[in-house]
Amino acid sequence: MDVELVMDFLVEHRAPDVVPGYVSEQLLSMSWIIDAEDVARIVQVAKRWLRSDDAFRAAVAIGLENETHLADSWEEIAALAAPLKERFPSMAADVDAWMARAEPSYERLRRGSFFDRAAEGG
Repeated sequence: MDVELVMDFLVEHRAPDVVPGYVSEQLLSMSWIIDAEDVARIVQVAKRWLRSDDAFRAAVAIGLENETHLADSWEEIAALAAPLKERFPSMAADVDAWMARAEPSYERLRRGSFFDRAAEGG
């Protein structure tokens, strides 16, 4: 079965009180037991969901950012924030919190982690 179909199934058949973070958690848990190609597909779908008109899917994608990078740079991820807040004003505080959590991770990605620099002798 295609990972995108699984993702859509989880969103479309969720129980009434399920919040986006619960779906994000399930997708992150799945990423530990599926092959790397399918994990990459989860990230690709999440990137598309950040640009969608579906607030629930966008919120699920934001929840995935805790353990993944949904963009190649901080600038790219920051460019997604303003349109998200315009499309979903009720999510503005969540988008701001997401950005605050994500910025240090993207800074480490840009500079390399301590371990990356130590391996290079720096």
